[in-house]
Amino acid sequence: MKIFQGLLICLLSVQLLSCGSSAGSDPAPTPQPTVSQLVSKSWSVSAASWDGVTQYSKGATSNLVSGYSQFKLDLTSSTSASLTEFDGRKFTGTYTLSVDNKKITLNGLTSSEGAPSGTNGTLEFNIVGTPSASALSLETSSTYIKASNKKVSLALVNP
Repeated sequence: MKIFQGLLICLLSVQLLSCGSSAGSDPAPTPQPTVSQLVSKSWSVSAASWDGVTQYSKGATSNLVSGYSQFKLDLTSSTSASLTEFDGRKFTGTYTLSVDNKKITLNGLTSSEGAPSGTNGTLEFNIVGTPSASALSLETSSTYIKASNKKVSLALVNP
């Protein structure tokens, strides 16, 4: 009988030790969103500059290019893109995120008036810094004819 009791106590002890305790243990880490998930939103401009000269700042009383208040970059679809430029023209096409998560390329942009001036329907933006759930900074990878042939930097927000 003592052997049976000893064996039972041993088994219970092993079972209790193997279960562990949740007290004091770290919870599973919250997975961080991917860059693809972070950029897949609808964005508006909080600030725009051409070759370092501020053209628009949201909330400013005067802006050189006030049309940026209507700018919208919609990347909510996994591949489709919609771009409303500072001149009010809206273009639709597709977008891709580079493998290294450093570039967004808008392809096949078109509207009833055709493609954005001087682009053949393609605009490429470098992602500046690290995107967040509410902010994305982009810079054109080359000069843009609609911006007086200057590089465009955009500070975008997701309201």
